[in-house]
Amino acid sequence: MRKTILPTLLSVVLCLLITALCLSLSLPQFQKPALSEGRKYSFVERIQPEHLRAVHEDRAKYAQMRRPVTLRTGYKDYRAILHAHAEDSAHTGGTRTELLAAAKRTGVSIVMLTDHVRPPRDFITDSWRGPHEGVLFIPGAEAEGFLAYPLSSIKGTSWKTRDDYISLIRKGGGDIFLSHVEERPDWPTARLDGMEIYNHHTDFKDEQGEFVKWIRATVSDPDRLAAFERLLAEYPQEIFSAQQDYLVAFMAKWDRDSQTHRVTGVAANDCHHNQVITVKVGSPDAIELWLTGDKNPSLKITADRASRLTELTAGRQAGDIIARLDFDPYERSLSYVSTHILAKGLSEAATRGALKQAHVYVAHDWLCDPTGFAFVAESVKPSRRIGVMGDEIRFTGRLRLRVAAPAAGVIRLFRNGENVREVEDDTLEWEVTSPGTYRAEVWLKLDGEMRPWIYANQIRCLAAP
Repeated sequence: MRKTILPTLLSVVLCLLITALCLSLSLPQFQKPALSEGRKYSFVERIQPEHLRAVHEDRAKYAQMRRPVTLRTGYKDYRAILHAHAEDSAHTGGTRTELLAAAKRTGVSIVMLTDHVRPPRDFITDSWRGPHEGVLFIPGAEAEGFLAYPLSSIKGTSWKTRDDYISLIRKGGGDIFLSHVEERPDWPTARLDGMEIYNHHTDFKDEQGEFVKWIRATVSDPDRLAAFERLLAEYPQEIFSAQQDYLVAFMAKWDRDSQTHRVTGVAANDCHHNQVITVKVGSPDAIELWLTGDKNPSLKITADRASRLTELTAGRQAGDIIARLDFDPYERSLSYVSTHILAKGLSEAATRGALKQAHVYVAHDWLCDPTGFAFVAESVKPSRRIGVMGDEIRFTGRLRLRVAAPAAGVIRLFRNGENVREVEDDTLEWEVTSPGTYRAEVWLKLDGEMRPWIYANQIRCLAAP
């Protein structure tokens, strides 16, 4: 069995170490390349106290503004987490029990696991499947460039090509999604159920570069380290979510591919509970940074490079812990982004059916609870619902699209990837005048920045035969 080459753990952690920056130093003249027109601040600027405070206050305002959506889809709205790791590798720090507890606390109804394949362990039969204390678990794997959810075990089965693997997973109704699109932008999706339109790990990757030089200054200075620990305790979700961007390349591929076939867009949390930095005493004049799964320290800093380092080691022995910075407990990851499943009931069959039909939307739940969001197609005369997000309907010349969100933001309607309508409201209506693939987004403004909140799957209005 072949294994996909995964990004190194160090590349993940370097992004996470960014959040341990010196908050009291002047900011560098560095601005991350803009991925969306809404971004105003670099990551370092976003984690400054004044910006964290502003975002926190704006989140509270949206929570107060939130109202139930009256436009109905005809389905129940279940929060689901795809691309979740637990007990599946040395660099995964969390357990399934921990993941279950976090799901219950955050209102997640469905967890679709994606084990790192580790023969002879079977990622289907040796994992969790079915309801656990009200949370539905569906086993799967992150392998061969995909999120794979076969109906039954494939242990001992071999394949030669990517297409062979796709056929194996889909056999009998299994589900498969393109993962880490940034690594494989040209891979076809016609034989897949869908693709990740947002991946948390991907979003972290481009926050490196200039930020890495701040790592040493933070963990080796007692005042700076203490200041950041206080900030992490006060604004944990805001710091965790500070890298959020609109992944332009992902969305462009989704728009292109969806014009010829249905491609269900899902979110990848890629949660491991492994973004934990432990700072230890190495010697009287050195400190070490240990990461989840490390057998040796990932970084050693000596006093000749950090003038106040010995203040941290004074009175301590080698191996003593100076600080432990936990950025990604499951509860924080699960609160950040999710895939909302529209289904009649909570079951594996209903979940798989909704994913295949793209009765799904992706939301950054940390901004505001999106539950109840609706994107539907109606006939004009008589006025009745004839489709919801994910459906394929025939264009008759008398169709209307409607969008409704639980809080007012900027609603954007796209046809074949082009923005055709934009309003600042909690509802939008649009009369369809030509066939095409239509989808909707909702953005919210926090701390003066526009942030993507909701991505609805497409309604494909097909030309009459």
